[in-house]
Amino acid sequence: LKRYVGSRDDEPLSDSGRELALEAARRFAPLGFADVKRVYVTRLVRTQQTADALFPHAEQVVLDGIEEMDFGAFSGRSADEMADDDDYRAWVDSWCTGACPGGESKAQFDTRVCAAMERFLRKAIESGEHAVYLVAHGGTIMAFLSHFSGDERSYYDWHVGNCEGYRVTITLSDGSLHIADVERI
Repeated sequence: LKRYVGSRDDEPLSDSGRELALEAARRFAPLGFADVKRVYVTRLVRTQQTADALFPHAEQVVLDGIEEMDFGAFSGRSADEMADDDDYRAWVDSWCTGACPGGESKAQFDTRVCAAMERFLRKAIESGEHAVYLVAHGGTIMAFLSHFSGDERSYYDWHVGNCEGYRVTITLSDGSLHIADVERI
């Protein structure tokens, strides 16, 4: 349907979404996901249902602040439906950086997500968690990696499809988070 489904849209996975999650679980089986004891998710049901498929035996822990962007008035609508909407056209013409009417701007979204991820990762590293598993939204992944990767790739270069992601090695040194390695999975 190619709709904008953001943080205010707590929709369950569709039938095709559930099948995609089950296909991903089969694809990721060699990575040992079935043995994972804890997975972090957002408060939105679609990440929890995806985590159920990928990590069937894991406890789910909800992290606040890492939900997808709040698309405001654009939520639940497709680009085709909004082709003649002046606010939508202006937002697209800004490379989707301006504020969505009644929602967030890209800068607000990035700040929210990156602050939440930094708090979470610092706590995980400091408490000795050697591996953390997170099921989040595409925009969340893009915001995190474009901010913390330290390379020249833009936000859009980190795009992932549904049930795709990255394996990332993160270190904490000199008081800062550093991404040491990124592998698309």
